[in-house]
Amino acid sequence: MITIETAADAIAYIHGRHKWKKTPSFARIEALLDRLDHPERASKFIHITGTNGKGSTSKMIAQLLRQTGLTVGMFTSPFIMTFNERVQGNDGNIPDADLLAIMQRIAPITEALDQELADGGPTEFETLTAMMFVYFAEHPVDVVVLEVGVGGTWDTTEVIPDKLLSVITTVGLDHMQVLGNSLAEIATQKAGIIQRQRPVVTGRLPEEARQVVTTVAKAAGAPIFELGHEFEVAMVPGDTEWGERFNLSGTVTQQNVFVDLMGDYQIENAAVAIQAATLAAQLLGRELTPEMVETALAIVTWPVRFERVSNTPLTVLDGAHNQHGVDALAATLARRFKQRTVHILFGALADKAYPEMLHTLADLPNVDLHVVGFQNPGSRTVLDPTEAAAQVTGHTVTVHQDWQTAYQTVKALAKQNDMILFTGSLYFVSEVRANL
Repeated sequence: MITIETAADAIAYIHGRHKWKKTPSFARIEALLDRLDHPERASKFIHITGTNGKGSTSKMIAQLLRQTGLTVGMFTSPFIMTFNERVQGNDGNIPDADLLAIMQRIAPITEALDQELADGGPTEFETLTAMMFVYFAEHPVDVVVLEVGVGGTWDTTEVIPDKLLSVITTVGLDHMQVLGNSLAEIATQKAGIIQRQRPVVTGRLPEEARQVVTTVAKAAGAPIFELGHEFEVAMVPGDTEWGERFNLSGTVTQQNVFVDLMGDYQIENAAVAIQAATLAAQLLGRELTPEMVETALAIVTWPVRFERVSNTPLTVLDGAHNQHGVDALAATLARRFKQRTVHILFGALADKAYPEMLHTLADLPNVDLHVVGFQNPGSRTVLDPTEAAAQVTGHTVTVHQDWQTAYQTVKALAKQNDMILFTGSLYFVSEVRANL
């Protein structure tokens, strides 16, 4: 008999469910939702996938739509500080009391399904997703911004019966053991969220991926709005110390928009978010005005996405956890911080393609690179700093067995205009953030 008496018990139960079962089937989640009276049918959804940018774009869409007076739920991953971040409404994270009550209802069902289904009951992510559906069915919102777990076609979130529109932020090489070894294969999986006769908004996709997505959209009769085609974004040069300014043209038009986030990629995320929110607002009988856009983006925050946590010295956290993300990070450093020495403390999981990521950062002429250890997250294995550094040829890389020692060392060396940047795994930067 499972005993769940506290929110901590509920979270531990979710985490204790078995992990990956990426079989081409929704049998487990559908069985669970059926016994919960199909809570997924109670909400409207904006469905979001992408290799990078899902979290930032989701947050911006939610902020934009809230400015129109709508109530907006959000389902996102991973969490940075508290598990409850994964399910959010207008008033913030899901309260512990609701999380507990819902899991006390769900757990007996998952336990029964463990015995009844041939390959076992719902996985960790399926259990979490069902909990989210129940929460928004019991605490109704006008729309839920729904972020996939991995991919699209067979992602658990694709069980929803209908959606207002779909969003594909980016397509890059990540989760290849699940999604495929080429951009076309990965794009095929992500294009699986496109729904017949429903709009799809995309970021600026590599041509190989774009061909797949546009072909799927056309076959589904889904109107497509592509960054770089139906709408475009251009940076506004300036001396803004933090944040970015940009102009939008095409199907959405606005001049000199400010977003309180850093990086070329955040400008593109913001453009996608504005296009998606504009369409969603129209479908929900609202209008998203330029003033609402300005207000929403000026106050948007997203932890560990080039997040400034200290000014003396300038200290930044960025969860660039794959090559696509590191390329974007390197572009931001080269454009905005080339006059500073940047001390990078890099920590990642051992199963990531980190050698190429490290080379990309080490190639920047103003970077002082350190590879560090951090606490193993659960059953995941952290890279060995010495082994990782040995794979970076032609550059000096400093090794530390723990990031705390590295941080103290770098702080003592850093000059007034230097930057300290923590990057790599989201697990790593989340640990740093919790301690800083």
